[in-house]
Amino acid sequence: MKHSHIALACLLTVSALCSCNKFKGDVEIPAYLHLDRIDIVPQAQNAPSVEPGFYTSIVDAVQLVCWFEGDESETNLGVYQMPFTIPVLRHGTAKYIRVVPVVKQNGIAGSRIAYPYYQVIQLDNVKLAPDSVTRLGRFDSVANQWYLRANYYSRDLIDILSEDYFEPTSFSINFDSTVTWVRNDPDNACSGQGYGLIEVPDSATVVNISITTPYSPANTKILYLEMDYKTDLDLYINMLGFTLSTSGTATSNSVMTLYPNSQWQKIYINLGRTWRQFNYNTPITLFFQVANPDHKGGRVMLDNVKVITI
Repeated sequence: MKHSHIALACLLTVSALCSCNKFKGDVEIPAYLHLDRIDIVPQAQNAPSVEPGFYTSIVDAVQLVCWFEGDESETNLGVYQMPFTIPVLRHGTAKYIRVVPVVKQNGIAGSRIAYPYYQVIQLDNVKLAPDSVTRLGRFDSVANQWYLRANYYSRDLIDILSEDYFEPTSFSINFDSTVTWVRNDPDNACSGQGYGLIEVPDSATVVNISITTPYSPANTKILYLEMDYKTDLDLYINMLGFTLSTSGTATSNSVMTLYPNSQWQKIYINLGRTWRQFNYNTPITLFFQVANPDHKGGRVMLDNVKVITI
């Protein structure tokens, strides 16, 4: 079962990187599809986490796949950044439209992927009328938006290797003592009551932060770090691991650099690419470095951190 989801994720990743193709039919007056946003919410049963912070997300685009009764195959309508209203040159009732949540991998718009941990949404019997807008999902009267709800796959399909939400209900922290757990500051937290704080003094040139949990994932292809962050200084994410050439000595490879930002930002970081440089050897460890070359000091704030695989 897991392997089928991996294959689907890879297929959708390739599709998400392709250019969008309009649905060409035999009519001249298009129908339209409209969607403003997608929210990631807990499942009714077998939810991956009881922590609300687990579900912070930034799905900024979707892939649409449509099938009409009588067609020989599905039609990939393309990948669209939300909000959108797109023309469809087909009328009648679509047997289904599959809506695939798409995110910016590593925070880069040019590397959007169908995120392998989010379930695909299937909408059945969607009616399309000429010169008419079909709005997908529910209406949020406060935000004045049409939205859909998606879920993570359940725990029998995904594996959460570590997670830190800095909430009163969280009893574990995987970071070393450099990260202070701020427990009751909802005004400054990304979500909930707390967050992790790194105070960088003026005197420090570099501050190191380790995730103390070593990882030995079973899957050697799909491995992601998700987190919300806000930083005054450059924040380097690194992986510590072993290669055959280092004779048992751990070496460090860079995953990516996060630059200063004034607002909380959600990011999905692909760890599998860096792990490949270690030939997928285990265990691997993640550690962060905060650079302070000008000795100005600053703060780094982390929330809703998790390392996840399939």
